[in-house]
Amino acid sequence: MEKVNSFIFNFETMVTKEYKLTIIKIIKFTIVFLIVDFVLGIISNQLFYSQETGKYARSTHAVEKTNAEIIVFGSSHAHRHYVPKIFEKELGKTCYNAGAEGQQLLYHTALQEMILKRVKPKLIVLNIDENFLYTSKQAYDRLSDLHPYYAGHSKELSAILGLKSRFIDFKLFFKSYQMNSTIVHALRYYVSPQLDYHGYRPLYGKINPNKVNSHTKEEVKEYVELIDDNFVEVVEKFIDNARNNGCELVFVTSPTFNKVNHDKNKSFIRIKEIIATKKVPFIDFFNSSDFNGKSELFHDFSHLNNDGAELFTKQLTKKIMDMNLINYNKKMIE
Repeated sequence: MEKVNSFIFNFETMVTKEYKLTIIKIIKFTIVFLIVDFVLGIISNQLFYSQETGKYARSTHAVEKTNAEIIVFGSSHAHRHYVPKIFEKELGKTCYNAGAEGQQLLYHTALQEMILKRVKPKLIVLNIDENFLYTSKQAYDRLSDLHPYYAGHSKELSAILGLKSRFIDFKLFFKSYQMNSTIVHALRYYVSPQLDYHGYRPLYGKINPNKVNSHTKEEVKEYVELIDDNFVEVVEKFIDNARNNGCELVFVTSPTFNKVNHDKNKSFIRIKEIIATKKVPFIDFFNSSDFNGKSELFHDFSHLNNDGAELFTKQLTKKIMDMNLINYNKKMIE
């Protein structure tokens, strides 16, 4: 019996030692992991905020630096169509184009909230795409572009980033996760700078007139034609954010090469209902005769070239003046 008890005691002692060793190994691994994560985070953070060109440099400028009196939000149609120097010349107000290619309402609203924490522009312009309210997996996936700003803007970002993952606060505790993939991006634009003009990047070249008649619209859909309630909520929040911070707001649609009919587009119908309910000024350039079919004004069938963007911005600023959306002083900003 004593031998049995001794065996049991020795076994329990051995198990206890093994258990303790396992715990010690886990603790050591965790400490090493956190130290590596911390060091990588410092390096990545330094590299991230040293970027001078590229999409992150532009978003960082919008969030941390710009004091522009007019700020433009929207997808590639905003990024490529709104020319800040024209706003400045025609309205006498500084302007920054915070448009971001491929991004949708979730991103724009989060970006707006970060900006408004620091500065209150006189006028906010949101370029509306007709499919903004349709369900889109890409809209959620591309929110990762906001991860690097989480450390300084967790209050503004937590709710929107949480729509993609309920564990986002835990994930973003780790610095390496916040900066995931940004190093490659930073190095890319260090080697090959991506120039912009107050956030605006012009497109050059024009549609070949000989190919216009043979063109058939082939759209790569990044959405399902079902209204996403989260998108409805954030467009309303975008409106409320502007008004609660004393900013004038206008929604704008960009010109199209082909004439369009959105009478059955549920997303655009809902957007216009929100515009009417919230009484948001709305300037619609869809089907503008000054642009429809004008190949010399378009880089491709969806985007204006620089000539088209300048003409569009001039016409837009005139409508803004006519609607008295901002107290303007028409002069060139030095």
